[in-house]
Amino acid sequence: MRPVLSFLIATLAISACSPVYYNVAGVREAQASEVTGCKLIGRVSGIPGVYGPLKDVGLKDARRAAMEQAKAQGGNTVVFDPLPEAGEVYELRAQVYSC
Repeated sequence: MRPVLSFLIATLAISACSPVYYNVAGVREAQASEVTGCKLIGRVSGIPGVYGPLKDVGLKDARRAAMEQAKAQGGNTVVFDPLPEAGEVYELRAQVYSC
């Protein structure tokens, strides 16, 4: 069982270092101040798959999922809601814009 667990941890660590995996072609992340002239399309969300020590990997995956939803809605820009300073994030929400 330990070799399987070691493999999974190594795979997650490598994927965390690979920003290309988390990019969604044609969709960018922006700040609220950067979308003043854009059309609001709606809202999306992503749910992290892992928490605790791997929370950064989970947040990246949630961002990717939200960006994929934004693209499916016809948006090309997302503005994520601010994250809390402390504690776990169980859902990452964002507004979708067409700019």
